[in-house]
Amino acid sequence: MIRDYFLLSRLASVQVKNRLMINLKARPLVFLGLGCFGAFFYWGYLHLCYMLLAFIFKQPIYGLLLASRLLQILLFISLGVGLMSSLTNAIAHFYMSRDLEFQFGLPVNFQSWVLHRFSQVYMQSNWMLLLFGGPFIWFYMDLGSAPPWSPPIGIAVLALLAAFPSLFSSILCMLLVKIFPAKRVHQVFLVLTIVLVAAVIFLFRYLEPEQFIGPGGLERFRGYSDIVNLESYQWNPAIWAANLLAALSARDWPTAATYAAYLGGLFGAVFGVFLAIANRLYRRSWDRALQSLSGEGDIQMTTAGDSFLSRALMRPAWAQEAREILLFLRDPSQWSQVFVLLSLLGLYLFSVTKLPKDPFGGSLFELALGNSGFIAFISLSLVSRFVFTSFSNDGQAIWLMKTAPDGWGRYVRGKFLVFGVPSLIFSLLLNLLSGVLMDLNGFELFYLGAGVFWDTLFMIGLGLGLGMLFIDPGVDNPLKMIVSTGGFLLMASGLFVTFIHVLLRLSYESRVVNELLSMIFWPDVQGVKMVPYALGLAVLEIAAVVFLLRRGLHHLRRGDY
Repeated sequence: MIRDYFLLSRLASVQVKNRLMINLKARPLVFLGLGCFGAFFYWGYLHLCYMLLAFIFKQPIYGLLLASRLLQILLFISLGVGLMSSLTNAIAHFYMSRDLEFQFGLPVNFQSWVLHRFSQVYMQSNWMLLLFGGPFIWFYMDLGSAPPWSPPIGIAVLALLAAFPSLFSSILCMLLVKIFPAKRVHQVFLVLTIVLVAAVIFLFRYLEPEQFIGPGGLERFRGYSDIVNLESYQWNPAIWAANLLAALSARDWPTAATYAAYLGGLFGAVFGVFLAIANRLYRRSWDRALQSLSGEGDIQMTTAGDSFLSRALMRPAWAQEAREILLFLRDPSQWSQVFVLLSLLGLYLFSVTKLPKDPFGGSLFELALGNSGFIAFISLSLVSRFVFTSFSNDGQAIWLMKTAPDGWGRYVRGKFLVFGVPSLIFSLLLNLLSGVLMDLNGFELFYLGAGVFWDTLFMIGLGLGLGMLFIDPGVDNPLKMIVSTGGFLLMASGLFVTFIHVLLRLSYESRVVNELLSMIFWPDVQGVKMVPYALGLAVLEIAAVVFLLRRGLHHLRRGDY
């Protein structure tokens, strides 16, 4: 059994290694540059996390109590975040993965195979929690005067706690697929997860976390943590884990042993139920998994109505746009993103209402210019989600374009009109509504809108070019392309250009900002001096986008992907 598990794990590790080596050999500078950028970001996170916990622990009287309460809240939240992520990952790995048919035929022990699949669900769902939550636990144990050997135990406790949402999701999907088709369950889980994520995003902003920064912020957080009373959830494993870590910090061994027994006992019971259900139900539902992959059972003979899309599909001039809209409406992983857009709209407008009326002695217009960077960041998120991934979203159907009479030009135009133009309209809508809330006049709204138009249009061109260059028709989930090499390159380039644009606008409008930036060799862009710099930057960006689009079209025509 153990041998079979390690053989399956080696198969997965070799696939990951080969994928990394291919990217490294194909684009070594981009790959290494993004690796250094990620390492620098993670180092900054570790430094910030340690500073925050050290500051809390240094508080007199209630420092340790406040840190322990914060740990309780974070562990409690981690269960919910893990559950939202595990729901879609469980159904995808157990029923929707493309290598299921291959692995079903391998001569391996069934329990080993199920354990291997569960480990994939676990890692896909919790790697970010372990990567960013692990250091927090380590620093908490280290600053809390715990024994030197306890920080690794603390991370092991976090890893054990993260297994509960994955186990629950795996059990739930096996029970539901016994009754409903696997594809339908996957779609329901996907939409439910996106709605929950959108609600959590808006709720987090509604709590106004900025109130905890600055003078008196720690006292406000202490009062907030007192309101969030988790003592009534003593049955929750997150509270057991927090109490176990607090007991280890206080060297209270009997209490630590008690909560360790609680956690270990519950994990053993839930894991036993998972194995029993897998043996009882999952082995008999393999045919449903294969059915969901082949599409059998989903075909229904219906009469196609004479809709607008069906008429547009028959018109060669707009066939590509109609196809994109039709596929968008039929794919829950895409249309459900509307809930995220609505939450972003509410989140941003709520944040605008909390901006100060007299920001640091400047004007509201200057604040709006700086705030355009947040609109650009939202635009970049939309482009990376819709425009960049739209090419890989076509899957193996991309090969039909090799013989289609439309040509690649109309194919890319369809991506631009269906995904790029709505992203542009959404960004301008954000700009208009935020400007109205900030009482900007007509000229200021026009100037700000022109800047947002410039930002978003450049990002759309960047997303189209990189989407063609880094297309991957064989990817299981096109959303994974966001964290691919091309996705990281899109985010890094977009954020850098946004930073330059915002500094250019602020230094043009504010003499104080212009003088401050001149200390770091920023040029003087006051008045008409702005024109050559703006035109030069526009020419460089247009040239870069045109180059990427030409290279992307050449890559599509060549078909080397």
